[in-house]
Amino acid sequence: MQASYLWKKLFTKKHLIEHYEEKVKDKPSVGLDKVSPRKFEQNLDENIEIIIRKSMNGSYHFTRYKQLLFTKGPTKPPRAICVPTLRDKLTASALNELLVGVYGDKCKTIIPQLVIDDITKKIPMYTHFIKLDVKSFYGSINQDKLIKIIKRKIHKPEIISIIWNAIRTEALLYPIKEKTVKKERILGVPEGLPISNTLANIYMQDIDIKYRELDYISYYRYVDDILILVNEDKFFDVKKNICDDIKKLGLELNDKKDEGLVTESFEYLGYVLNDSEVTVRKSSVLKIEQSIEELFRTIKKDNIGYLQWKLNLKITGFILESHKYGWLFFYSQITDLSLLFHLDDVVQKLIKRYKLEGKIKIKRFVRTYAEIHMALHETKYIPNLDDLKLEDKKAILSDIYQMDLTDKDERFVEIQFHKIMKREIRDIEKDIENIS
Repeated sequence: MQASYLWKKLFTKKHLIEHYEEKVKDKPSVGLDKVSPRKFEQNLDENIEIIIRKSMNGSYHFTRYKQLLFTKGPTKPPRAICVPTLRDKLTASALNELLVGVYGDKCKTIIPQLVIDDITKKIPMYTHFIKLDVKSFYGSINQDKLIKIIKRKIHKPEIISIIWNAIRTEALLYPIKEKTVKKERILGVPEGLPISNTLANIYMQDIDIKYRELDYISYYRYVDDILILVNEDKFFDVKKNICDDIKKLGLELNDKKDEGLVTESFEYLGYVLNDSEVTVRKSSVLKIEQSIEELFRTIKKDNIGYLQWKLNLKITGFILESHKYGWLFFYSQITDLSLLFHLDDVVQKLIKRYKLEGKIKIKRFVRTYAEIHMALHETKYIPNLDDLKLEDKKAILSDIYQMDLTDKDERFVEIQFHKIMKREIRDIEKDIENIS
């Protein structure tokens, strides 16, 4: 679809209000301007008018991002996430909608489960694999090259201006301890914005298209992780060519290149694959085991209902806003069922160690796996929080989270329930972080 048409359609007051309600409202974040969601909504019309006016005349500037650091383990530098103001978040989110409209599936990130499913089907066709990892991917993207790539399809100066401003805006580590001189970001794309993944995929699109069209390999890329399945006669040529193409984009590969026979096990997206089995890498298994044990260790015995709820969420995961969350949802493509029996055994041993036999009703990994694969749309075993009525949410908040709901209205209950479940999502996602 034409960018100029989408620009006129998406950057209107009516659409931006709808977009805020659908895409931004339920994912609130506070940027450096410290404007809360409540205050932003009180001035929603004014904020949207500013977005439209400044976007249309090419004067829109993003406020400096709040930078948060997240650890990736003792041997890796932390991941730097940029948090925009709510106004900038709405602007970037609408801009992302425009980019997706222009580029379609080429700029979307395929979910890991679909990638793994396709890999398992293709492995028997090949003898070798090549695994590559782009070093500091987001931070190494050449901004000038990115804009040149975008200009092939988008010519409107106002759109280019707002993209340029979004990627040039610097981030300040929070909390801010002293005043700093404003500087522009001269390299890379800030990670954490609604447009970050889309821009990164656009940057890599030429490589993606080239190697996906080769009929003698199977090519996969998930963010900065590249996997190629290939036969021996093409192995060295393909490896040399893709390394050269990545270098031409100004990107550098990590030293941890992995290659070999598909009969040998290799890791990709947290999975361990070979030509006969798909399982989970040991570090990811250890992480979920430690996470489960921590619940037993930290939750007081007089709050068994809370322990039961938290454990079952870790085991089954849950559905919220039509999205699936949970360790086993992420690793749903495994074929190694012995691992699930092992995890169920770990849970039972912990129940026995903490003397909770007969006091707690815990679900099972094995049953959850079966429900995901055979009865997901009908199952009651895995909580679908979208189906809960107001009274169900009240019961969860008061009985499990011990929240006083006296004289609280429906909106308060909905907001608090959503806030708590978003917290549970963050907790669950810790069990599957650092898959690359």
